[in-house]
Amino acid sequence: MSVALFGRTIALPEMERRPDTKGLGLTDCEDYASRLAEKFTYVNTFYHQEPRLDISDPEISFDLLDSQDFIISSDVFEHVTNPVDISFRNAWRILRHGGVLVLTVPYGLQAETIEHFPDLYDFHLVQRNDTYVLKNTTRTGEVQEFDNLIFHGGPGATVEMRVFGESDLIERLSKAGFKDITVYREPDFEHGIWWPEPWSLPISARKPEH
Repeated sequence: MSVALFGRTIALPEMERRPDTKGLGLTDCEDYASRLAEKFTYVNTFYHQEPRLDISDPEISFDLLDSQDFIISSDVFEHVTNPVDISFRNAWRILRHGGVLVLTVPYGLQAETIEHFPDLYDFHLVQRNDTYVLKNTTRTGEVQEFDNLIFHGGPGATVEMRVFGESDLIERLSKAGFKDITVYREPDFEHGIWWPEPWSLPISARKPEH
């Protein structure tokens, strides 16, 4: 975030207070959300509790549009329902011109995004003994059932819907209107940050100034 916003790596405790810089978190970890709130005009939002924000809502609040300098989305977009492109577009719409989306999602080096439930339409989770199954009725009325689900942090909205492909992810960001899309491949040894694998790296994407 500091590189995208300020052009250099700055540890969060070392950042200056900038109350004129506005940001949103999408269920950010409290460890850094509380510190961000000390430095910026920042609100951490949630899907299931107040302050609420459903990034996948096609009718997202008009008051949010063009309002934020940054959005942090850490491992969220793999959970939203299709069409996932609405969520990318909403992030673009919420940002001010010149604003930045800081994004992490699980992604692989394959070309295409792998959708676990490609025909998802009317679905719900059902607990069965010590596990969960996803039951779905497609648009054509076909009933489907999926087991061996992958959850990130618990059942419910944390079910993994997809694993992005890197090139497809970048293309989706571009189609949503983002420019200056950067994958942070280089380690930051000064701050103890090193990525041992060449996938699922942090990404920033900017809404153009004009």
